[in-house]
Amino acid sequence: MAGTERPMRSDARHNRELLVEVARRHLRLHGVTTSLEAIAREAGVGPGTLYRHFPDRACLVAEVLWAENDELRAAGERIAHEVGLEERLDAWLGEMEAHIASYRGLSGPLVEALEGGRPTPLGLACEEMTATTARFLAESQEAGLARPEVTAHDLVGCAAMLAWLGSTGPQGTRQADGARDILRRGYELDG
Repeated sequence: MAGTERPMRSDARHNRELLVEVARRHLRLHGVTTSLEAIAREAGVGPGTLYRHFPDRACLVAEVLWAENDELRAAGERIAHEVGLEERLDAWLGEMEAHIASYRGLSGPLVEALEGGRPTPLGLACEEMTATTARFLAESQEAGLARPEVTAHDLVGCAAMLAWLGSTGPQGTRQADGARDILRRGYELDG
């Protein structure tokens, strides 16, 4: 229950912060299937300490995403203040796609978390990303730049799909470029 938890001892807090720092590096290098034991070993703690702080892989990945939300939040604020309304949603979608793509294999668990219907650590870590997407989408819809039936949830899923396509190598990059154009501009001719 929130507010009734005992404060974490300084050594435990240090271990947790070190585990998150090492996990960020491992997740970027090896993807979400990286060895948790290797993370613990590099952090200088035993696997039991890792699992005491993060009961499973999803909890550790979610914590890393929480740590990176500051960077994504700053990108959203920069876009809100420096990018024109016509390009704002597109710029945000690019930032979100790059954020998701920075961890190979994150797309699948992210979509599962969004579709799960019940709160998960990973889903909760993505709430702010979805909320920012909703803000930019609403601006675009109000200005007549985006279709009214599109939802923020749809766009986060699209960004995850594009991140996955782009991670499949050189061919995937071309596929992601084509899919990105179709998703953002539609495939039907005007008229």
